[in-house]
Amino acid sequence: MTKRDDLVAFETSGECLDVRDAVMGVTCTLTASGPIDPVRVSTDRFLFPVDGAVAVETDALTLPTNAGVHVRNEAGDVVASVPGDESSLPVGTYYVESTPGCKLYVKVFDAAISFSDGPTDGPAPTTLEFDGTARVAAGVRSLHEQPAATITVPDDPRALREALPYLASSVKEWSCERSWPTLRGHPPRIERGDELDIPANLSKPDTGVTLAVPETYDALYTVAPLAYYLGADIVASETPEIRLDNGYTDTISRKEESLAAGVRSLLRRCLFLDSLVRVGGYYSLERQEYEAVAGELPFYPPELYDSSIPEQLMEYLEVDDGVFADYLPPYRYDVVMRPTPEDAELVPYLLDDFAPVRIEGDETPADDALYTGYSSEPIPSGATNLSVAGFEHALDAPPRELDDERVALLGTEEAVMNGLTAAFTDHEDGSSYERVQLDHKHGLPTTAAVRDALGEAYGFVHVGAPVTEAGIACADGVLDPATLTDIEARTVSLTGPLAEAGPVLDSLVERGASRGVVAEAMPARALGQVVGHVLSGAPFAQSLVWADYEGPYRFAGDVAACPVVRSGGSTVSEHLIHSKSTDAHDLSMRAWWSLDGDNGMSAGLSLDYVVHPNRLVGTVLEQPVTLTSEEVADLIAERDGVYVLNGDVCQFDRETTADDVRRSARRALEEPEPIDAGRRRCE
Repeated sequence: MTKRDDLVAFETSGECLDVRDAVMGVTCTLTASGPIDPVRVSTDRFLFPVDGAVAVETDALTLPTNAGVHVRNEAGDVVASVPGDESSLPVGTYYVESTPGCKLYVKVFDAAISFSDGPTDGPAPTTLEFDGTARVAAGVRSLHEQPAATITVPDDPRALREALPYLASSVKEWSCERSWPTLRGHPPRIERGDELDIPANLSKPDTGVTLAVPETYDALYTVAPLAYYLGADIVASETPEIRLDNGYTDTISRKEESLAAGVRSLLRRCLFLDSLVRVGGYYSLERQEYEAVAGELPFYPPELYDSSIPEQLMEYLEVDDGVFADYLPPYRYDVVMRPTPEDAELVPYLLDDFAPVRIEGDETPADDALYTGYSSEPIPSGATNLSVAGFEHALDAPPRELDDERVALLGTEEAVMNGLTAAFTDHEDGSSYERVQLDHKHGLPTTAAVRDALGEAYGFVHVGAPVTEAGIACADGVLDPATLTDIEARTVSLTGPLAEAGPVLDSLVERGASRGVVAEAMPARALGQVVGHVLSGAPFAQSLVWADYEGPYRFAGDVAACPVVRSGGSTVSEHLIHSKSTDAHDLSMRAWWSLDGDNGMSAGLSLDYVVHPNRLVGTVLEQPVTLTSEEVADLIAERDGVYVLNGDVCQFDRETTADDVRRSARRALEEPEPIDAGRRRCE
């Protein structure tokens, strides 16, 4: 693991304790009732993983926030929240949990707690008052959303094999709890150099798992995600195998699978079953998937909670795929890489995104992933060009809240606003897109307008001037993309033929943008729908899937990310309605990811017809209801997410009536092939 003292730091000044997340560069301050003299204590004192801890004695302690403060008992169960109804707690041992820029756990030993002014809304701090002088330990875990170290690797697959296990040093603990993405810190960077250099503060996990694979770039890139999640060592072998320290050995791939297919199958299996086993751990949130699958397993999931990874794997490998196949969340990316050293630096970002890898030329089906990323040209229509620069720029420009977002639409028609309002879903706190700074300019933009917009910190910039072989054709001349060197805009949209505009988009991402899209001729209304979904908190790529656009397009950068975070960290819900007859309709639900939405995250949907609110993000789960056409129309009218009716995305600029639902049902029942979701308007 990464040496934890390098991740967090503590400083004292009088009654103030400054806690610093050294990886993220964030400091928060805890204030005691008087001068304090903190003492370093073992992190083992905490139920939850922390990177460092100190203990103090005080009569009261003020936290820097009162939003999202949860108080847990010694067993880890939530007994109070702020804001909430409880204003005091009896004598006991408690964990006070909050995230004021880092993950903070305040452990209170054998004391009663009262909240000084009672729970209140707003940005005011929370003060914990004790029934006398109490011993309090402050444990801190870095959010670790950026690399904390860099490994230098020469252009030699033997060196890469030796370096790969150290990428898992960022994982906070080696239990099933690592299925939570917040416990999988960002792996260290890889940079190419003359000789192998692994920083001394990184250690290789010792989980009892070894992956034996050929010492080639093809095999090493392919198994890297599995090695990262299992904390596996990697050794050279002609035959790809998984070896456990209990003597068990098996091939990674089953039957006639390729190595890539075997890795992605095993990786999903482990993550999903870990997410069931963790029900017996920190957060005992049973989910709809748990209720459907747990009883069909040859083991009782919570009983494996304290088992080692090899012991868990022995049980997991015995489960038939059909038991859980319908409940697996998709990967966000299927990534196609070159079997060359040039792609080594991309690996840590793919591991952070939990993305399986296949090598160019490998035709392994990728129907278990939502989007496809390529490390090099050519980039097919609908795919994205993934680059180190795009991921790095996204790390430097995290998602914004709606109030802080800025949008520039250059050279678009008024229909763009119609599309925006038709697609936008209000945030949980009622926030509207009207809170966004939106600069909308008609007519072909000038070179200066394009340069200025791309050089400012807009969250989204659309350039309506077409990209040609000569450059960006503006009203006053052609703008040479090579002169655009300082890009501050986070998400960029261009127009033009993919062959000419695609490389221009790639260059903008290399020079500062986090992501972007180029479309040959996207109508203004469809562009507005993309912006509306983005501002609603949807992933960027999915926002385009849900728009009324059928032409070719391709992306650059990390387009699975959500540029805007919904209030309270809530997620965009997707209602998938499938007609069994003209007046009987099935409903399936999906919760899309948000700020912390990597694979393994759980989300809650407290909505009509949802039988169980908790589920893994990305998973499509059928609900045990049959809706009438009137009920479907009423559901869509709630505008509480995205509604897909028989493959057609419903927009909100017109009412969907029960007769509309019946017409959609008749059309769907007559069509022998399923409709491509998002490619036609619900009407």
